[in-house]
Amino acid sequence: MILQITRVRPGTGAAHALLNIAVMNKLLGLALALPLVACVVGSGTDTADDTAGGGGSGGGGGSGGGGGSGNAEHVTGTTNWTGTMSVAKETVVDPGATLTIAAGTVVKFAAGTSIDVKGTVVVQGTKASPVQLSPAVAGGHHYGFAVSTGGELTMTYGVQTGGGISVNGGKVTVTDTRMSQAEGDFLVVSAGTVNVSYSAIGLEPGGVDSTHCDMHFGGSGATIAVTHSNISTSSYGLMLYGGNNVDLTFNNWFNNPIQIDFSPQVSGNVSNGWFDKGAPTPSAGATLIRDNLAAARLIDAGPR
Repeated sequence: MILQITRVRPGTGAAHALLNIAVMNKLLGLALALPLVACVVGSGTDTADDTAGGGGSGGGGGSGGGGGSGNAEHVTGTTNWTGTMSVAKETVVDPGATLTIAAGTVVKFAAGTSIDVKGTVVVQGTKASPVQLSPAVAGGHHYGFAVSTGGELTMTYGVQTGGGISVNGGKVTVTDTRMSQAEGDFLVVSAGTVNVSYSAIGLEPGGVDSTHCDMHFGGSGATIAVTHSNISTSSYGLMLYGGNNVDLTFNNWFNNPIQIDFSPQVSGNVSNGWFDKGAPTPSAGATLIRDNLAAARLIDAGPR
């Protein structure tokens, strides 16, 4: 908008007053006409109060790193996300920092981006108002969360699509969450502590999921429990290529051409679970406990 100001004769106070009022009215109209935009992480510019790069402190705004360093955006201090957030580039939650994603928040990931959890991330969805974590472009993919040593991700009532969770030394606790549509494998664990319960990795019968493997466990230093959950609609329910005494009890396994693929020296327990095609037989060198298997799909499994 261009403001056109008519010259007036000096010395006329009334004329100056009228001019100031006209300019202020036009500027006010311009401000009101500007569209509201979502918070953008990685843009280098604040567009709302709760962005990771906000630089504010206290209250809802948090204290995020301004523009990040290198090619990543850094979250420092205490930061809250609400409304709609766009992850425009790699975002690192630094050691000692806490990022809280409030109920009802929508987080859109650009292709190739992830949230690297070196501090603490808390996804605080509710049954009535889950947190949505999805690709910026429908049907696209991203890299989700990467949780490394010292990092901790806690998620309740999330709906995460398009990208998974990788755990390399950190701690992950997920409850009442729906996960699907990764480009490769969804829950990948090489080391750390993982506890998933009352959740779904995959879709209900009839759904088409791009995920190759719902879960892929490797390494030998992880403590893993996935219980009371639905594991479904992927090429593999689980690649059990690492881990001992993995707790996989009270789960529903369905619509996976291969329920569990094994490597030698691994061990797990699928007792009290239901398999639509019968429980798998472990390969040579692997151990699988299969006690008290259910004859029908469990009611007490999946998001509540």
